[in-house]
Formats: sequence, structure tokens, C-alpha cells
Amino acid sequence: MSINIFFVLILTLLVGMFGYFKPMQSDQMSVKEVPQFELDKFVIYEISPTKIDRFFEGEHGKRFADRYEVSGAKFTKNDKALIESIRANNALYKDDVISLEGNVHYVRDDGLQFRSNEGVYDQKHSLITTDGSFTITKNQNSIDGINLYYDLKLDTVSANEIRGSYQLN
Repeated sequence: MSINIFFVLILTLLVGMFGYFKPMQSDQMSVKEVPQFELDKFVIYEISPTKIDRFFEGEHGKRFADRYEVSGAKFTKNDKALIESIRANNALYKDDVISLEGNVHYVRDDGLQFRSNEGVYDQKHSLITTDGSFTITKNQNSIDGINLYYDLKLDTVSANEIRGSYQLN
């Protein structure tokens, strides 16, 4: 009879251990995308043998497998005769396309400036687009409107509801 009590105790112990160590369904977490790395107050340089081609700086940045997300972003490009830079409160950089939100400000060395609350800058095709309102200024000339399409290579602008001020000298 004592061998039966021994096996019953072992069985009870094993069932108790299974119940105690069994994973609970409520402890499962939802899968969340995790950045590969994060940086605070950073500057990243892209350098060729003759000069700094581009640099990218920000207050806080996250690198994911397919994109960068940056707050307090500033991108500067120096690969042609003019140095151009664009900054915004928040930026998403993916496949040479920068989607910008909040206080977007584009500046070129020749004095051209562009301001908007949002915009998309396609570096590969040198295009700036925005769905909201914008202001472009150069020297004392100014253009306001909505739905901007600005081709930097061809130096052409297309927009809706345009209002402008042009100074003749």
C-alpha cells in the first residue's frame, strides 16, 4: 500500500508543478516594432573624398530596418553648386524621401526659403511637395499658396490658390 501512496504523492506533485509553472495566456504581449538603435543629439555625416556631401542631425532619432524617425531634424545636402538644408519638428526618412511635419523650413544658399507645416522632400528627384499651405521667399519676393509641387532641378513651381509679391528693380 505504501508504494501506491508514493506514486499518488509523486503524481500530485507533478500535477501541482504543471499548474504552477504553466504559462498564463494573459501574460502574452502584443508584438511591437523595436528600433535597431536610438540616438540623442546626433550628427551623421556622408563624406566623399573631396567634401562632406550630406549631413543629418537631430534631437532624438530611431533607426528601424527600413527607415529613420527623427525629432528636431535637420538635413543638409552639399552635392551641387548650392548648399540646401531642410528642418522640421519631426521627420521620417525612407528611401531618399523625407516626410516632414511641424515647422518645415527649407533654405538654399542663394536666398530661397520655403516654409510650411508639413511637406515631402524627395532627394533623389529633387522635389518638394506639400498638401497644406506654404510660403516661398527669395530676397524681397514672396509667394503664398497651397498644394505645392516644386521641382528643384528645373526650378519650376506648381501650386493652387497662389498669392505673390514680386519686386522689380
